[in-house]
Amino acid sequence: RPPTRQGPRVASVTLADGSTVELGASIVYGGNRLVVEMMDGDPENLERGEPMNTGKRDPEDGSEEEPSGLGIYDGEGRWALDTASLFPYLPRPLRRIAVPLYTLWRYNLDYLRLRRAVADAVASFEQIYAMLNDTSSDVTYFPGPAEMWEAVGLDGPSRVSYGDLLDALGVSRCGGPRLPGAGCLRDELLAATTINTYGQDPDGMNGLVGLVSHVPVEGELFSVVGGNHRLMESAMRQARRSYDGSDCGPDGGGGDRVRWHTATVGSVVGTEDTLDVYSEDGDLLGQFDAVILATPLQQARIDFLVESPGGLDGSVLHPMPLAGLHPNLDPDDDGERGGEGGGGEGRRSESNEHGRRLFAPPLPPVATDPYVSVVTTVVSNATFNASHLGLPPAGPWPRTILVTARGRDLEGISTLTILSKARGLVKTFSTRELGLEKRTELFGPDHVVEYEQAWGGRDGGRHGGSVPSFAGGRPRDDT
Repeated sequence: RPPTRQGPRVASVTLADGSTVELGASIVYGGNRLVVEMMDGDPENLERGEPMNTGKRDPEDGSEEEPSGLGIYDGEGRWALDTASLFPYLPRPLRRIAVPLYTLWRYNLDYLRLRRAVADAVASFEQIYAMLNDTSSDVTYFPGPAEMWEAVGLDGPSRVSYGDLLDALGVSRCGGPRLPGAGCLRDELLAATTINTYGQDPDGMNGLVGLVSHVPVEGELFSVVGGNHRLMESAMRQARRSYDGSDCGPDGGGGDRVRWHTATVGSVVGTEDTLDVYSEDGDLLGQFDAVILATPLQQARIDFLVESPGGLDGSVLHPMPLAGLHPNLDPDDDGERGGEGGGGEGRRSESNEHGRRLFAPPLPPVATDPYVSVVTTVVSNATFNASHLGLPPAGPWPRTILVTARGRDLEGISTLTILSKARGLVKTFSTRELGLEKRTELFGPDHVVEYEQAWGGRDGGRHGGSVPSFAGGRPRDDT
């Protein structure tokens, strides 16, 4: 798709040298049952690979030691954590044991408290998979997410900010005295994790979302060989295969009702009997009984129109009342005249400006809230300026560099991944495009911009970004 159009959070690009680079969600968490089951259903096309593997192996001539490990950068050459430089004298198998122990020492009891809370949240979330598989019981159907979170015991974290939840868990706030070598979990690891995944600080996150962002830290991670975008292609193939083998398929008398249009939808027009779907060029793609929008409304760039809302002139198209039509009640009428035992007529319905007794309420915040802008930049032939970040010029370097809030504000990036030191292949996430001066500062004058993905477009974020803005994390009264 064009690099300024919004799509799923998985997207990949294949470079001229055959490298595959993830532009969005770069890793798959092994505990995500739905994705794992989808991969199991298409083993010929979906194969597990190493996380963020480009599919191209660098020459093993001993001239370059490829970066490894995780770093958390705090700006101005300061590092909160750099696992690549820890215990260089130990052989690799022992380092794999020593580094987690060091992390536990650095964040001590706060880290244990968080791990316990994450484990409890995962155990509660596991109940949702059982509910998805149970289609015979009424208690497994919910009117909305809030009721589902309550049923599995996650309504508490979903109603507070991540900062408030950390307070309740007893995770220390930063600024107090600490043991030598100890760090602040909130400002370092947690901030880096949420900024990388959601582009937002922990205090601006929803509590449940904050816990979810930490789940993959200790779980099994992998990428799909050939690019995570293959998940979307496989989903379409498996859906078609499932349909063809069902009673509704062509052999079951249902006809060939599944069609895959490779077109950009521009508008949906509601008529008296159907919903007509048109391409961006105005071509009719089909007439349907229902349309399911599988992307946030803010990012769809689709006009939803209706021919005759409430008896208006049918020759003119009007905005479709996506939030439904409600009775226009008089707010000053307290209902004392009506109701059970009353002598009046109940609450009075007032006519709108068109003489009708219905009105279209505003859309809920979930359909109007902004999304955080995320820009993915892929460069090759980079000469990584390690000294600018306070790293030794010859290495070792961390492969994945996350940033604290301070580091993000100073450097303008949220994540930097060295995909290949030998080929100078680097990927960054940032909230806005990286200018030439910034790229040259980080990657040298000879770098080449291979691809730039502006999630949601470059028009001030009007069509969203990669993830929603949680705006403090607490649900509002009208949510």
